[in-house]
Amino acid sequence: MSVELKVFGGAYFPKDKALKKYPDLKPLATAVNSATKAIAEAVIFGKLAAEHPEHIDDYFKVKIWEHHEDLPCPELDVFSADFFGEHVVWNTNRGEPAAAPQPEIDNNETVHTAGMKIVRNLDQDSRAACLALFGAVEEITDSQFGQVVDLNNEDDGSFQRELAQAFVKEPRVFALSGERQEELLAWIRKTMKVSTQWPDIKKGITKWIDTPAAKREPVATDIKPDTEASLGGNTPTDRSPDLVHNLATLRLETALGILSAAMDFDIYAIPSEIIRRAKEMESEGRDPRFSAWWNKLRGTPGILDFSRASIIALIKTAPEDLYLKPVDLRAYINRNLVESNHAKPDQKTIDIACGNIKLETENDETKPSVPGETPPPAVCPGKAAQLDKELSEAFAPNTTPEKQAGGQPRVENLGGGVFSVDALINTPSSNEVEKQEVPPAQDVREAPDEREFSILHALNDLISGRTNIMGKEEAEGVVACTGHLVSDVIPLLMEDITNTEYCLSPVFTNEEIHDVATTMLDSWSDDISVRQKIALDAIVEYRRPEPPKSVLLDTPAVTAKPQKAADPDREEPDLSAASSYLQQLTIAALQGLCSNPAYCNQYEELPAMAAGLARSVINHQEGSCASD
Repeated sequence: MSVELKVFGGAYFPKDKALKKYPDLKPLATAVNSATKAIAEAVIFGKLAAEHPEHIDDYFKVKIWEHHEDLPCPELDVFSADFFGEHVVWNTNRGEPAAAPQPEIDNNETVHTAGMKIVRNLDQDSRAACLALFGAVEEITDSQFGQVVDLNNEDDGSFQRELAQAFVKEPRVFALSGERQEELLAWIRKTMKVSTQWPDIKKGITKWIDTPAAKREPVATDIKPDTEASLGGNTPTDRSPDLVHNLATLRLETALGILSAAMDFDIYAIPSEIIRRAKEMESEGRDPRFSAWWNKLRGTPGILDFSRASIIALIKTAPEDLYLKPVDLRAYINRNLVESNHAKPDQKTIDIACGNIKLETENDETKPSVPGETPPPAVCPGKAAQLDKELSEAFAPNTTPEKQAGGQPRVENLGGGVFSVDALINTPSSNEVEKQEVPPAQDVREAPDEREFSILHALNDLISGRTNIMGKEEAEGVVACTGHLVSDVIPLLMEDITNTEYCLSPVFTNEEIHDVATTMLDSWSDDISVRQKIALDAIVEYRRPEPPKSVLLDTPAVTAKPQKAADPDREEPDLSAASSYLQQLTIAALQGLCSNPAYCNQYEELPAMAAGLARSVINHQEGSCASD
């Protein structure tokens, strides 16, 4: 029985992230003779695996269609990279290729630049995707069209995908003017959450269109800056040239800047989990840090012209509590948001935004230079200036002692009643100068000693994942749960472990530091007394000796020779049996003494006590026998 074979076509479309890695990657199309669609899909996949094994993960799932006379057909059994192009496009509605529509060019219409696609000439699904992704635009580039194809082929639901489906279900959206479409998009972004599904979005769109324009809720499609200057947006930046940068993308980058203060990531290849958290933050708008930064950034003149690196670095290096001070926040933005080349920001700004380096701040010109001073390691960018200032003030020596009238050195108060060293050394031996006692130093910062550096190295190994306790990702997650930065947590751990060491002996080993620090991170508290109690309990538990293993004793067996009936005297006991019996009694006595808490610390006395107790038992038994 012969099986009738049909011609099935198959097309592979590259993913957008694959195009960024392989810009020359093109859609592939072929045709095969097969009995069923499922068999054709398997055969075409096998061909892709054989001819292009390195790009299997770079394409979406194959699109299969049954060929008929009205459709263009690719070559049989051969992948063609030129099938889709100027004359053949993919019809998303029907799931098959179609001839490309030829635009009607009027005499008054200008010729469009090569590589641009007119949005109104695309199919309905592509127009909906364009509106969801780029707004009311008239034409898009080839790369942007690739994003449109990716959105239409996307399997995982996203807000843009749900929005595009809602536009398809409500085609009256395409009849609106560009200005009305922008108003509709602004209303959707204001009233809809990112988790809203397309049926609910469609109901809202239908209600908005059916409502007369005079009765619609007014929604600003653009936000004016604090001054008469424009928001910008026409300047090339470090973002992708195909990305339409507007207030919506700025809002997302503001959320990314808030997240970057607690974690480091590549701002040009942002992980999907970070994107998800940023979208959740900006859609809900309940985070006070985000609200404060967004309200100031959106009103900054020319804000859309600044690079992504400068925006994220600005937020990342700001003091943590700056968002609570609106006036200081505005002054901080005006003072620090300075950039000469928006398209190519300097590498230091990029590295700070990505977390590749830590911010290094120079001393103020008013401060005396301190020779040999080096900044502390692993300083958080947001606190670098504050920490440098405090360290400089704490360790800066007084190299120019001033003298008061009469030739006596001036006594300086360095805080907490600490006098200057020069004043104490150069004090003249005169009876006119009263002897003053030097009160104990208070709140004076000292450089870490050798022991503290050892603890810091051990903590750094733990947080960097170079121990057997936890890996780097797990360590970063545990530190993130504390709500503090790594550079803030490590000094606190060092101080707590140092204080705990004063109560115990000997000092902690590296393994003990790793165990105690891990326990403190798992049960983190901002209260220093609680943390040090956790540290003390952890080291006591770590050093607790294992309980002694129970000794299994055989059942004591006492053997004695039978007495002779004619002999009135008792037979002497067997010495070997008595010796074995004595050992068993000694072991039993030792086990009993060890289990008694009252004798748990008397290690040297226990053997003698057990031997004496066993001998007493035997003496008592011998005395009882003699009396009988």
